[in-house]
This record gives sequence, C-alpha cells and structure tokens, in this order.
Amino acid sequence: MADFHHKKSLGQHFLKDKNIIRKIVDLAEIKSHESVWEVGPGKGILTEELVKRGIKPTCFEIDNTLYDHLEYYFRNSINLVKQDVLKADWEKYLPADKVKIVANLPYQITSPFLFEVSRFADHFSKVVVMIQKEVAQRINAKLGTKDYGILTLKMQFYFDVKYEFTVKPHVFNPPPKVDSAVISLVPRIDKPEIDNEKYFWKIVETAFRNRRKMLRRNLRELISVEQIEKLQDSGVIDLTRRGETLTESEFLQLYKSIRNLK
Repeated sequence: MADFHHKKSLGQHFLKDKNIIRKIVDLAEIKSHESVWEVGPGKGILTEELVKRGIKPTCFEIDNTLYDHLEYYFRNSINLVKQDVLKADWEKYLPADKVKIVANLPYQITSPFLFEVSRFADHFSKVVVMIQKEVAQRINAKLGTKDYGILTLKMQFYFDVKYEFTVKPHVFNPPPKVDSAVISLVPRIDKPEIDNEKYFWKIVETAFRNRRKMLRRNLRELISVEQIEKLQDSGVIDLTRRGETLTESEFLQLYKSIRNLK
C-alpha cells in the first residue's frame, strides 16, 4: 500500500512489531471455535495473526481507503464491518456465545469504546487491547488520586483489570508521542448485584461532576436538600467528602441509601 497516507484525524498508528502482536494474541488465549472482534485492523498485521489462530474475526474499520486492501488480502477469512465501531449496532454483531476483543485501539476512541464495552460486559469473555499508557493508568488508578474517576470505577466494577506491559512509540508507524500499554479485562465473578445499574452510575457520575465540590453539593442534582440532610444524618456516608475519596463499596452504600430515600 505504497500510496496509503496515515490519517491523523483517525488516530492511525499501526503496530509493526510482530513479536508484540504475538504477545497480544497469546494473552487473549483464543480457541478455534471462539468469536473474536478486532477494532481498527488497519493494514491487517494483527488480523493476520488472529486468522492464523484458526478463527474468522469480525473487524470494524472506519477508513474506507483500507477496505480494498483488507478484502483482497483476507478475502473470506474475516468478517469486515465497514463502519465506526462506536456507531455500529453491537447487538447485531454479538453472537449467542461470548466474544473476545483483541485490538490496537485508535487513541481517540479509547474511553468511549471502553465505556461501551462495560455496557455490554456480559457478552465478552476477555478483552485484550492496546491503549494509551495514561488511560491504562487511569483504569488502574488508586483511590484519591487525580486519575481515579468514573472510568476506573466502571472498568473495575465489571472486570478484573490487569496491566500487561508497556509498548514504546518506535514500534509504530507513525510513532505516537506517548507510550502505549496492553491491558486485559476479564469479567468479574464477584460483580456486585444491583437492581438499577443505570441509576447507580448516574449517582457515580453526579458525584464526580465537580471534583472539587463535596458530595452534598453535587447530589443536589439528584435529590432535594431535605433528603441530603436525612442522608447526612443517617451517618452512612459523610457528605462533606468528595467523589474521588469513595470506594466501590461506599458508592454502593450511597446508592442503596438514596434508593431508600426515594
């Protein structure tokens, strides 16, 4: 593809080191009968390794200048979805069995893509993705740090998260300006059971809306001043604290208390 031009607008940084490719695919522990998604196959270096493992991956690609190359090179050995993965109807492509995701994600879609993965967490058996190192650090952030936030809580709520290894810029074409990291996500066996997850996450998002403000201030978006006072008097959670100081279990306590109030 001598005439191909990388598109900065699509965050195209194609991995060229086949040893790293093999390490990524090895981490996914793919069996020949499994369903696998790849996001942003690009020129197909990771796709090629997936096909070698005896599976027919579903590959989401937004760049229409790559379609002819992918179709010519892989023919019927992949299922090419010519669409932005964030705009695709995931339920249309999710099979009855569980799916594995293996991808070198375009940087600018990392967070929205991972949030979408969490929304469909029950459908995935393992996710192995290369992302910006700084996002990997946010996902693994510790309580009370500046990186600790909604992405941290959401990924760790649905998955056991593991930071696998760091990848330096020189193994990409063109090289990005930052380090990358490979992480793996495996669905949690002990995921908390909640009767209304949508409302739980609304509470979490509201708690983080203004990070410098106390919970009692932020929660005014959801409940009345009178209810906030009742919540404070109950002693379940000190509402003078800020969202980034609450653990998952404390957010669950807060959720249950607000549900009881309402």
